[in-house]
Amino acid sequence: MGIPTPTNVLLPLLKMTHPPLRFLLFTDLDGTLLDHHSYSAKPADRVIRELRDRSMAEIIPITSKTRSELLALQQTIPIHDTVSVTENGSVIHTPHGRPFTSDNLPQTIIIGVEYRRILDCIEALPQELRGHITGFSDMTVEAVAEATGLNGDDARRAKEREATEPFIWSGSDRAYAELEAAMAQTDIRIQRGGRFYHFTGQATKEQAMAKIFRAYQDQEPDTKFLTIALGDGPNDLGMIEAADMGVIMPNPDGATISSTRPHVRTAVAPGPRGWAATMLVISKEYGFTLSET
Repeated sequence: MGIPTPTNVLLPLLKMTHPPLRFLLFTDLDGTLLDHHSYSAKPADRVIRELRDRSMAEIIPITSKTRSELLALQQTIPIHDTVSVTENGSVIHTPHGRPFTSDNLPQTIIIGVEYRRILDCIEALPQELRGHITGFSDMTVEAVAEATGLNGDDARRAKEREATEPFIWSGSDRAYAELEAAMAQTDIRIQRGGRFYHFTGQATKEQAMAKIFRAYQDQEPDTKFLTIALGDGPNDLGMIEAADMGVIMPNPDGATISSTRPHVRTAVAPGPRGWAATMLVISKEYGFTLSET
C-alpha cells in the first residue's frame, strides 16, 4: 500500500509480478455490504464465499459498530473467523492471532483511546460541560433503544463499547467549543454523526487498514497484497482513497460521496448488489473469474 498508483499503471504491473496475488478487502457494512433497509448481504454473500473458498481474499469488515454488534451480524453473513475493525477504526480484532502473531490466540488491538479512559476524561470535565452530556454509559438499555430505534438486544450490544462513546449534547455552541478544546487536551476528539456526537481517539479507518496491511505483508513477504476498500459514507472516504483500489458505493437516499482520485471508482448500484458486481469486475481485471451472482 502507500501512495496509490493510477489504475491504468497498477494493473499491468501487478499482472507481471511473480509473487501470488491476494486481495485485502476492507468493507464497510451498512449501505455497503449490507442493504441499507433490509440488512441483507445478498448477493454479495455468494461472492464472499467464493473469494474465501478460493483463498483469493481476506474479507475484513471495517465498521462503526461495536464488536458485540458485529459478532451478532456474523451469524448471518459469511464474514466470521476473520480480522475485523470496529468503532470507526479504533479497534482491531483478530480471532486467531494472525496476521499480528502466530500464537493462535485471539487479540484485541486498540489503536484509539480505551473506553475507560474516555469515560474518566468525561467525568473530569467541569460540571457546566459534563451536565450537557448524555452518553451511552449514562443511559439504560431501554433509553439507548428509544434513542436509536434499535431493539433491546441490539441496544445492549451497542452499549458494549471499547474505544468510543456516543453522546447527546444539550448545551450551546459556545459551550460545545469549550468541550472540544477541553477534550483535545486529553487527545480525544469529537465526531458529529447523524443522531449522536462521538468521543473518540485519533484513530481512523485508513490507519487501521494500513496497520493490518503491514502485518499481513510482514507475515507473508512472498505474497503480493492488493488493498481494496469499499464504503458509502464520509467516514469511509479516507480509507477508500488510501487503498490501492477504492470503491464508492452510491447512496440511494441522499448525496453520494465523490473522489477525483484515478484509482477510485463508483459501483454501478448501491449496497450488496453493487458490491458483488464491482468485485466481479475487479477480480476479472486481475485474471480471476468468479461465478456470476
